[in-house]
Amino acid sequence: MASVVDVSCPNCGKTLRVPPAVFGKKVKCKHCEHAFVVRDPSAKATKPAKPAGKPAAASSPPPPPPQKKSYDDEDEGPDKIEVIQEDDTPRCPHCANELDPPDAVVCIHCGFNSRTREKAETKRLWAPTPQDWMMHLLPGIVALVVVITLIVVNVMSFMNMREWLTDSFLQSDEKDAADRKKFYIHPAAFQFGILGISLPILVPATRFAYRRLIKDFRPAEKVKK
Repeated sequence: MASVVDVSCPNCGKTLRVPPAVFGKKVKCKHCEHAFVVRDPSAKATKPAKPAGKPAAASSPPPPPPQKKSYDDEDEGPDKIEVIQEDDTPRCPHCANELDPPDAVVCIHCGFNSRTREKAETKRLWAPTPQDWMMHLLPGIVALVVVITLIVVNVMSFMNMREWLTDSFLQSDEKDAADRKKFYIHPAAFQFGILGISLPILVPATRFAYRRLIKDFRPAEKVKK
């Protein structure tokens, strides 16, 4: 058997030289890039055997070998071609791009959902700039500073309010059971007063800082027109 066999491309008709090992495999024509399955030329001339008991028909002469077509000046003869390399990389059934990651349900290239068989709407966005990040996160940072400041003020007032009021005009000469001087206004009144003023600010500031810095930390999307 010859080491190479001449076959014709079914698309452009040019003759290609291939080894017998690629019979039945898909190859690509180097002239027109058309992919096709290589058939054994000798198999075309083989006819099925006639049933026994019937006289055999006169054998027809073998078909003439395919005529070689003319080539351009730069072509010295048929080109050798290689088998197309095929892999098992998972691809999107809609756009045929590789899935990233391989087990992804939604294609990042076209937005096709292989589970629901629906294509999501895609849009082109501008990447956030450092200025966008700063303007988006700065209010959340300010709210976080306010929250921390109010917490520190309340903790300090509960720990030191009696000491702060000592020797002030609010202190009286009477003493309590613990032999401490009494105050005209109990220190706890100031402590809970500060807490009552802080809570209407502390609660919404905490929620805002959480949304801006954790839940929705990315700046608003800017769609390209």
